[in-house]
Amino acid sequence: MPGPGGLRITVRRAVEADAPRCADIFLEGRRSAFPWQPAERFRLDDYYDCTADTDVLVAELDGIIVGFVAIDSPDHVIHALFIDRHWQNRGIGSHLLGRALLALQGAAQLTCSVRNRAARAFYEHQGWTPVPAEEADAHVVYRKMPVWP
Repeated sequence: MPGPGGLRITVRRAVEADAPRCADIFLEGRRSAFPWQPAERFRLDDYYDCTADTDVLVAELDGIIVGFVAIDSPDHVIHALFIDRHWQNRGIGSHLLGRALLALQGAAQLTCSVRNRAARAFYEHQGWTPVPAEEADAHVVYRKMPVWP
């Protein structure tokens, strides 16, 4: 089924064999999103820690994984959303976020670094609402209520 921009995006549940590719996307994405941190602070194994006990959905184009989202269905939380830098700004993140919301079947929340302006702008553009927090907090919690047709 054509996704945004006419791309033929397939979203499916990740299998074990997808983990190395997702870990690469995660590592590259974190290093890019947090340039104020030393690059060596981030490791491939961080992906496995972040996605433990979550459901991971991957986005594929022509059989190549270009992004993923990790969700915690019981708690209605999105733990991670990362798109390969070569495929960003093509609607894939929006598509994955929409699929994650469908899977969560209700209100959802996610956390984003205050300093990650690009991600914050993306989530706010997608209709996510920041929850008021203390000024000193290094993260912004976003919530989204379901939109029922």
